[in-house]
Amino acid sequence: MNKVERMVKRSRVEHAPGNPGDNVTVPVPLVDRGRGDPRNIVGLLTEMRTIYRIAARAAVLNGKYSRNQFDICAQKLLGESDVFRQQEVSLRSAVQLESKCGGQEFVKCNCAGGGRCQSNRCRCFRSKVKCNSRCRASLACENKV
Repeated sequence: MNKVERMVKRSRVEHAPGNPGDNVTVPVPLVDRGRGDPRNIVGLLTEMRTIYRIAARAAVLNGKYSRNQFDICAQKLLGESDVFRQQEVSLRSAVQLESKCGGQEFVKCNCAGGGRCQSNRCRCFRSKVKCNSRCRASLACENKV
């Protein structure tokens, strides 16, 4: 057996085909996620041909994935009712929709208190996020966590 045949055989063993309904994790590239975002996004296989369609909690991922671009989970984390199939988004947008911190950047403002955090002058208020300790730790704020 030559090297090519061994490589193909190893690839088939490591990347066994997935079935619709299997839970998968898709790695998120560093440029597509923020510091507080997850490294992987959990999804559900929806279609299987030679390439796969993946639905996440927030939406269906608009790209099609080959078998070496995701890992199959041993446990069943998501069911058919847990995924939202009405919307198609990119991987970056899906990570942003599932993020706890709002996406690629942490929003912070430099308001000096005095009611400024209740108007669109405040960057946190404008982004619909609560002010946090990075904004200003000691000042009282109506929009604070």
